[in-house]
Amino acid sequence: MKRALWLGGLALHCFAQAATPCTGIDQSLSASQRRDYAAAIEQHLNQQLGPEVQQKITTKPQDVRQVFRKGPWHIVYVYTHVSDEPFLFYTQPPHQAAAYLTAWAGSATDDEGPSIRAWVRKNAPGIPSSLASCFAWKVTTARDVQ
Repeated sequence: MKRALWLGGLALHCFAQAATPCTGIDQSLSASQRRDYAAAIEQHLNQQLGPEVQQKITTKPQDVRQVFRKGPWHIVYVYTHVSDEPFLFYTQPPHQAAAYLTAWAGSATDDEGPSIRAWVRKNAPGIPSSLASCFAWKVTTARDVQ
């Protein structure tokens, strides 16, 4: 009996250790999604960021690094070859959108989670709170975690 309780406690501890703010957020990204997203994102970046950087932006499927999805909302981490890698926020899949809603690039420290969540709520109104929390955790605590 003691061993069963010990194993149960160990399993619970391991599960708690594995849970993150991104637990339950869909991060799957198929090859076809990468292709579809890359084409749309290239167009969006050239419309929205291209004039600022004064050059054409080319985005290939392998440049779509990560996606975080909750319901129709998507946050896509992309390599642009011309700027810091942005996270692009969409209210629907990128290939169905006319533009991204907002973008975030740069670095953040571990203690900036609350201010990052506040930034997301302000700049992406209506985003699910779990997706905002996942994003804040990703860019502060787990930036290098794939």
